[in-house]
Amino acid sequence: MTTHRILTPDVARGIMLLAIAVANSVTVWATNIDNPMVGTHIGIVMNDSLWDKIAIMVGAMFIHVRGLPMFATLLGYGMGMILVREYHRKNPYKRILARRYAALAAMGLIHLVFLFFGDIMFMYGILALHVTMIANRSDRVLLTVAGVLWVAGGGVTAALTLLGWTGTSAYGLGYVEDQLVMGETFLMTFPVQYVSSATTIMPAILVGFVAGRRGMLETPEPYLRIMRWWAIIAVAVCFIVGIPLGLASMGVIGGELVWSAINRVAGLVTGPGLVVLLFYLSRWLQQHHKQHVLPVRMLVALGRMSMTGYVLQSVLFTALVLPWGLGLGSGSGAAVAMLMGVAVWFLTLIIVYAWSLTGRRGPLETIHRRLGYSRPTTALRRYNGRS
Repeated sequence: MTTHRILTPDVARGIMLLAIAVANSVTVWATNIDNPMVGTHIGIVMNDSLWDKIAIMVGAMFIHVRGLPMFATLLGYGMGMILVREYHRKNPYKRILARRYAALAAMGLIHLVFLFFGDIMFMYGILALHVTMIANRSDRVLLTVAGVLWVAGGGVTAALTLLGWTGTSAYGLGYVEDQLVMGETFLMTFPVQYVSSATTIMPAILVGFVAGRRGMLETPEPYLRIMRWWAIIAVAVCFIVGIPLGLASMGVIGGELVWSAINRVAGLVTGPGLVVLLFYLSRWLQQHHKQHVLPVRMLVALGRMSMTGYVLQSVLFTALVLPWGLGLGSGSGAAVAMLMGVAVWFLTLIIVYAWSLTGRRGPLETIHRRLGYSRPTTALRRYNGRS
């Protein structure tokens, strides 16, 4: 097995967590009812601050609706890898996938209710269970379903955005109202949330699943052309859509809601391309023997413990940023909010890397494996932890 087969998914997950931390910091964690955000909800410009404007531009191009599609692609890719591995071992791959992602959904549910109402593990686990049901369908069928869902979801998402819906809420009322009530509200509106997620996130999961079944990152040579096209699409969306969105969000040009709607739809297709770009980065690191330098080792450790890292972000944001915590950066402009997101991600990077030095798997990864396999002593021995 070559190094990049392991390095690419882990590097991608580590960087994905940075994008998620920054996006959530700006649009959720740092929001405050005393200084509400208006418009498309991608950051506040305080006192005409140049730094806030730069942060909004960076966020519009590289952060907002970038991390989650990449997460969805990686989730699907991991599912495809597991299916192929268990199929060749003549194991009941559908049962293994179902248990694994039911466990993910269960852990996400706890996170959603008690720590962060914007949790993605619960819904992504549910969507993964649906992919399991059609896991033996052909690539053509799965990609057709992905295309139909993207068109349908794009229309719904664009309409909701143009109507001013953001799906978020500012903090400042205390744990019960800010978190528990919002978490319970999500559960009560689950059917609506499910339809929205199934038509927007599912396409990236399906594309990643097809790529994982084919082993595109492990044996990229037959797929280099399509991978380049995915990368080109991702870069094009970042610049062609991201720049106007940033300018519109600052009031330099008009059509803020229109560009936000376009970004919410077009951004959904950036996931595969961003993973490809990180594949190129990982391959470069391997070719230049950089995979063992400390920053890369830390990033890989975070990628391998991405579930622990993701939930740890919620703990740190709650303690450091929320008004009923230390309140650092709460209600701030886009630059400070983005800086807090980077700081929280960096803290998770340090903590997770320190944990990895003990030689143990992440705490949540360990729990997930125990929940996700019917015979842990056998299944965990077979599972190498790289998917």
